[in-house]
Amino acid sequence: MLVVRRWQREGDGGMIRDNDYASRLMLRLWVEALEKALRKRSGREETLARAHARVRAGAALTRGEAAVFLGVSTRKLQRMEASGKITRCRGLGTVVRYAARDVLRLASAS
Repeated sequence: MLVVRRWQREGDGGMIRDNDYASRLMLRLWVEALEKALRKRSGREETLARAHARVRAGAALTRGEAAVFLGVSTRKLQRMEASGKITRCRGLGTVVRYAARDVLRLASAS
């Protein structure tokens, strides 16, 4: 339980900031940020494992899987598509997939 006592009386009647409260608050915020980063990292590792499995099987990869496999952002992958470095699989409507051979070609080129 976090006790909220933000100010303490100083000996001469002035007010000072309670360092114990501030340090506990900073510690709690730091732990929350660390837990968030770990959750994000584990999600990325799962996506990378799924992308490796799809590449081995020769299946098409989603934009997110291809970006994680190549080590770039999804926005960078969109720019690469616009410049003609990679093409998406046709005939899927609004679903964006990239052929495993194209992703491997880009991975070996970099």
